[in-house]
Amino acid sequence: MTIVLIDDDISDIEYCKKSLSTNFDCFDTPQCFTDPLKGLEYLNEHKPDLLIVDVEMPNLTGLELMKYLKSPNTEVIFSTAHDKFAIEAYRNFALGFLLKPYSQAEFIAVITKALQRLASGKKKNINSKLLLDMLALENKKIAIPTLGCTYFANVSDIIRLESVEGYAKIYLQDGNIHLSSYGIKFFENSLTSPLFFRAHKSHLVNIQKIKKFFPDGTLILETGERIPVARRRRTSLLELFNSQGLGSNVA
Repeated sequence: MTIVLIDDDISDIEYCKKSLSTNFDCFDTPQCFTDPLKGLEYLNEHKPDLLIVDVEMPNLTGLELMKYLKSPNTEVIFSTAHDKFAIEAYRNFALGFLLKPYSQAEFIAVITKALQRLASGKKKNINSKLLLDMLALENKKIAIPTLGCTYFANVSDIIRLESVEGYAKIYLQDGNIHLSSYGIKFFENSLTSPLFFRAHKSHLVNIQKIKKFFPDGTLILETGERIPVARRRRTSLLELFNSQGLGSNVA
């Protein structure tokens, strides 16, 4: 079975090679690249069974590389040092991921699942643009103007927004709530799909914070809050769920 490793850090490549040789005997000698452009050229020519690729690399990131990959049957595993928000994005897209620094047990589990997918012939379609759009929001901050001052919050920390008499109430992950002097429409221009969804004229929610969606149009958030979804918006929400692999959240 053929495998390619792409990482600009040679020590990470060596650790991955050692982990492979120690725990698996089904792979040919890994083809390794610290230059993602050379790695991409090799991938498109040889079309290996498995690719383990770093996310953050100069010249071409691992996610950008996916846009140019012409090997649809190659199973892809991302190796990344991203935090929980990014990891949730990878998980929701049903992709393999290794969070650096990873243990041998984590490595074995991820590679084993990849081998099982290869053996079953079940290859997932990777919507790289959608994934890139989600991850682009990870470190983005948004200004929240209030009557007293302007707060700055990480977009990924926003749970939901609620329209209250023309103002916007912003609920954050840490429990803080800010009442902005601007309305919810002002924030909707920045808090866009695929991470946020306008469930109702009075509610804008972070898709990653949804726990359940019931047929009667009720969203249950991780906080336990119940948010109504307008009837005409329910189909769009289900389509967004399906595009992100979140179908299991539908009750």
